Amino acid sequence: MLEAMIKNWWLVALRGLIALIVGIILLVMPPEKAALFIVLFIGAYAMVDGIFALVVGIVNKPAHRDRGWLIAEGIIGILAGFAIFSAPLMAAVFLMYFIAFWALFTGIIEIIFAIAQWKSLPDNWLILLAGIISMILGILVLSNMVLGAAMIIVMVAVYLVMFGVLLIAVGFSLKGLPVPPKDE
Repeated sequence: MLEAMIKNWWLVALRGLIALIVGIILLVMPPEKAALFIVLFIGAYAMVDGIFALVVGIVNKPAHRDRGWLIAEGIIGILAGFAIFSAPLMAAVFLMYFIAFWALFTGIIEIIFAIAQWKSLPDNWLILLAGIISMILGILVLSNMVLGAAMIIVMVAVYLVMFGVLLIAVGFSLKGLPVPPKDE
């Protein structure tokens, strides 16, 4: 998986750039417009992010033991996107649950990957931090269901900005790294 991440460093950075841009848009958009935007965007983002993660996981050498984590993250993202688009009104009502569980699962997968690749990947603490931030968002949303939609939007926007910056940093830290020897 490390080989694929190094070769496709720009996909990691692009994933971060998209998260950063949407986070900024949500921070400046009026709350009444942001609510519908976030429902539709989270569905699209989860799906596109899942597709990117799935593609990177699939293009890895089949014998590579860590690619399964990216494939799992991709499938979870795609399923979250389909769920949101298939029932947008229901998604608006249960948006906090979608965000919380997506953030929790993504965080768990990122933390496991960061630990598994701890010695192989420079600046791996950035992936670990992204996973921790994802889990914190999931826990905060689940523990504060009485908060209004505006607060959830701000939390998601701040999360997307931090997550985006971290992924951009990870992407550029991968750029120019030598590709590790292939596992046989």
